[in-house]
Amino acid sequence: MPISIQEYKQIIANQTNFKSKNPNRQRQGKINRELGQNFEQQVETIAEMYRLQKLAIIEKTPEPMKILKHIENGRFEAVFLKSAQPDFKGILKGGRTVVFDAKFTESDKIAYQALSEHQKEVLMQYDQLGAMAFVLVGFSNGRIYKVDIKTWVNMKEIFGHKHIKQTELEEKHFRAPQTKNGMIDFLGIM
Repeated sequence: MPISIQEYKQIIANQTNFKSKNPNRQRQGKINRELGQNFEQQVETIAEMYRLQKLAIIEKTPEPMKILKHIENGRFEAVFLKSAQPDFKGILKGGRTVVFDAKFTESDKIAYQALSEHQKEVLMQYDQLGAMAFVLVGFSNGRIYKVDIKTWVNMKEIFGHKHIKQTELEEKHFRAPQTKNGMIDFLGIM
């Protein structure tokens, strides 16, 4: 039985729109997610040290989501309900608010787009009200840099491009300080 031209076009369109998942990209995506999670765990460990020393209370911001379907073994399908918020919020001894997002990269630079427009807006709003608002950037060599949100938003004007190289962060002294015992003190309060 012959098919119509419309049916033929639909078959061809379906075949060209079909994109198989690239296993290399899937594997790299999984590695990147794990590295990002490890970096956030490192930040949470530092935050716990601040809490124990009664210098600050910083907590991971949970992402608002709705569970659509329970699968098995504690797994589920879910959707995010709102735009992503900055990763961490808290308060410093003395009452100043601190809010920041943590980004990790295996590259030698971090892209402007690593932070969503909504996250930039939220961080700027906090900054305008006097909070310490920044992006904490981790690189695969273990170095961590604290980039205030005004610098991030004006990246193109300051650095001449919409990314920041690790060498530029180093040259402009954005590296998070370390304590005498080697602990990263990204707030500079220990």
